[in-house]
Amino acid sequence: MVRTTPKQDNENIDDFGVEAQKSEISERIRQIIRESGGNGVVAEKSHVPLRTVGNYTTGTTEPKIIALSRVAQICGVSLDWIANGEGPKERGALSPGAPHHETLRAALVAAEDLFQTRTYTPDQKAEIIITLYNIGAEDAD
Repeated sequence: MVRTTPKQDNENIDDFGVEAQKSEISERIRQIIRESGGNGVVAEKSHVPLRTVGNYTTGTTEPKIIALSRVAQICGVSLDWIANGEGPKERGALSPGAPHHETLRAALVAAEDLFQTRTYTPDQKAEIIITLYNIGAEDAD
């Protein structure tokens, strides 16, 4: 005798907001990809297949963390922001409520000393300043 599994009535199952969250994530992905030149540009730069990028923007498939990380990096946004819509959108941006003035001043002074010893690209300089700022912010807490 073959047993069959009873059909689930999916209309009565509470998804605890998961479907809404998936929709919000795909909307944020769609937004950053549009701002970064479109699916083709982001797919090429991130080495994520064009079809996969398209599936992420439409919410057809859930993003895998490695691919999403590449897309976030190419688009210059925070992976946290894509996942939950909270915190600063831009990767490496200052968090709201951070100890801005003194910590930033100390980071800039330390960075200026570093910049005198070697040549850095503007992106490298920005990453150094952000890193020094974050170290100072941790020390301030």
